[in-house]
Amino acid sequence: MRELTEGSPLKNLMPIVAAVLLATTAAACSSGDGDSGGGPVELTLWHGQDDLAAKSMEKLVDSFNKSHPGIKVKTDSGGATADTMLPKVTAAFAAGTFPDVAYMYGSWGAALARSPKVPNLKKYIGESDLNWDDFWPNSRATATVNGKVIGFPSAADDLTVLYNKKLLADAGLKPPSPTWSWNDFREMARKLTNAKDKTYGTTWAVSGGEETTWLLWPLLWQHGGSILSKDEKKAAFNSPAGVQALTLVQQMTLQDKSVYVDTSPAEKGQKLFESGRLGMFLAGPWVLPDVQAAKVDYGIAPMPGTNGDHQTVSGMDNWAVFDHGSRRVKAAVEFLTWLTKPEQQLVWMTDTGSLPTRKSITSLPGYKEYVKKYPGVDVVTENLANAKQIRPVISKYPRVSGFVAQAIAAALLGKSDPQSALNDAANKSDALLKVPGQ
Repeated sequence: MRELTEGSPLKNLMPIVAAVLLATTAAACSSGDGDSGGGPVELTLWHGQDDLAAKSMEKLVDSFNKSHPGIKVKTDSGGATADTMLPKVTAAFAAGTFPDVAYMYGSWGAALARSPKVPNLKKYIGESDLNWDDFWPNSRATATVNGKVIGFPSAADDLTVLYNKKLLADAGLKPPSPTWSWNDFREMARKLTNAKDKTYGTTWAVSGGEETTWLLWPLLWQHGGSILSKDEKKAAFNSPAGVQALTLVQQMTLQDKSVYVDTSPAEKGQKLFESGRLGMFLAGPWVLPDVQAAKVDYGIAPMPGTNGDHQTVSGMDNWAVFDHGSRRVKAAVEFLTWLTKPEQQLVWMTDTGSLPTRKSITSLPGYKEYVKKYPGVDVVTENLANAKQIRPVISKYPRVSGFVAQAIAAALLGKSDPQSALNDAANKSDALLKVPGQ
């Protein structure tokens, strides 16, 4: 994903993920710690959100606390962004300071499911108040690992393209059509780039987050490739499909010079788009509030296609629950049941631009206002039809993703050719995948 510096979250993630799988340390709180005592049940929520999303979550939690005097939820970022939540939570396992609930990427599900600190919530999903079947099938599948329910769906999104209408018009370009191709994307990016004005056609993060790899997967899939073999025991991303995908991005970067290579851990690509210096931004609905606040006249297009295939990548994330005793687990389920109800989700969506996590949300009276508030969000929602679940749900995926991220960074920074870079990542991945139980 990103170039791995000594302090990089991804570099730190690799040994930490192993700790998730083996998290039986006596330093962590025992399962009975939260069962004693009277009074309100106190829960800690690490949401990993910032800016408008953090304010929205705090507003919702405040509403819950006022209406549920028997439970007191404390919100906290956990000192982490959503990208870095896994290492933060894993370190907290060892220290015994882990939260009751945390926002976790769906791809981390397998690693979490193997931890004894993650209880199985399966017995709760049949409760009528929850209406589990109302969540999208992909969301339910992401929250369930080998029959173990690790949490509640927290987000549904997919990767699309935001574009700056003014920059396109100034370059004499028409907005992308629903049938546009990657060749169209490349040509538009080239025409939108102005070295003198420091304006770029598009951007790619290479500093260590999942942002790096998940941008490549749609290109890989559209060319007929896959991340891993069918039995998930060997890497498959270094196939001709993978090389072709990475070669396109490298050519745009090194030959066309139309890609802003974002090496910042803070991922400056979004700020570049908000400042009017980026023509096209591969992103999703989560950036819409910030883009609107920056008063960018934007449009949204589906992912470019290959031979008519516009397959994109989908991210279904979870509110994972951690075990501080049955009393607190039950309270966490009650809180999440409330938080994920259609009415609360519509508040969250309207504040943040997130997509519906439940089918019934689209029937609520306020849904039309949500669509009106975020022009183009209907394109993102419709794009879910082209979306594929984001990543293999295996415990070793984060480390495999890290190897691929290093390969992408090496290619875009001109340190390696795509085939060699991906082969190196594949060799490391294969060695990892051979090791049982890690």
